[in-house]
Amino acid sequence: MKIKKLIHAIIFGLLTILAYSCETRSMIKGETSPVIDANGNKLPNSISEIIKEKIGGIDQYFIIRGADTSKPVILFLHGGPGSPETPIMRAMNPTIEKDFVMVYWEQRGAGKSYSNRIPPETMNLEQFISDAQEVSDYLIKRFGKEKIFIMGHSWGSFLGILTAYQHPELYHAYFGVGQSCKQYEGEKVSFDWVKEQASLLNDKKGMKRLSKITFPSKNADSDEFIKFVMQERKYVNKYGGAIHGESSILSLLKFILNADEYSFSDKRNYMRGSKFSISHLFSTQIQTDLSQEIDSMQVPVYIFQGKYDYQCPTLTAKKFYDQLKAPDKDFFIFENSAHNLNIEEPEKFNAIVLEKAQELFKY
Repeated sequence: MKIKKLIHAIIFGLLTILAYSCETRSMIKGETSPVIDANGNKLPNSISEIIKEKIGGIDQYFIIRGADTSKPVILFLHGGPGSPETPIMRAMNPTIEKDFVMVYWEQRGAGKSYSNRIPPETMNLEQFISDAQEVSDYLIKRFGKEKIFIMGHSWGSFLGILTAYQHPELYHAYFGVGQSCKQYEGEKVSFDWVKEQASLLNDKKGMKRLSKITFPSKNADSDEFIKFVMQERKYVNKYGGAIHGESSILSLLKFILNADEYSFSDKRNYMRGSKFSISHLFSTQIQTDLSQEIDSMQVPVYIFQGKYDYQCPTLTAKKFYDQLKAPDKDFFIFENSAHNLNIEEPEKFNAIVLEKAQELFKY
């Protein structure tokens, strides 16, 4: 255990040094660059801001970016819990900002919104739904919209669909990306898959290590779930169930370390926020079966899944989708993606989102 803590300390120290070396003028508070045209000129109707607002009684941040403020607004809920995707979306899928005003909310206890003064008792699902409602109300008033879109990835899809279910009056539609819905069942599917892949690939070391991992009971405490996932996810990543192709989850770290939107302090706090959030929220995500919570939505529902997604497996997402009633719904499979299809196949992803928005707006 002492050796493991020492290794973690060394890794954290190296990341801190790397983050420092990546700093530019964003070192003090973080900045977001202007939205520009092909000639490098700022677009006149564009927006590029980092906003701090009191949400749920604490300071929370969101980055707002778009080429034209008259375009529809999308509130993007990141995954994790506690893993903001602003730098990754900005690096891997910036073109979505041409057709939408993108609002990347850094949720309570995560990223720029992390603070060691956040009361741990507020890190619960009910508070997060309330926070999402409050952010949505702010955006509707700020941009003079009747409604906005809500989009969630992974943990954010779990939070997002519950928010849209409870507050349908705020949203044109819900977009779920790597939909988390029956996560306990999904973890079983994932665990069976990595063991199968280890065998098919004749990964003897992997087979040996996986054989020593015990799958937790549904009522296991948060620490037990986290221990399992931290062990098992190594193999989900290794076998392409998180990102399909040559990239890896670790390769995305450079985008966080290079993000102008994050100050030096934000980058240091990123992993603290992730650990803090997971410890309080992950067991709720695991133990909740959304098919028992939601049978009918009052807003259109569009779910996007990577064919190779084994973090929030497509199999469980499709089961949830099939039983769900909605004014309009659709399910899209991305043949060359895993859990991060919004950055693995951005052109296809953006085209479908735009198509659905145009159908609703008739523009």
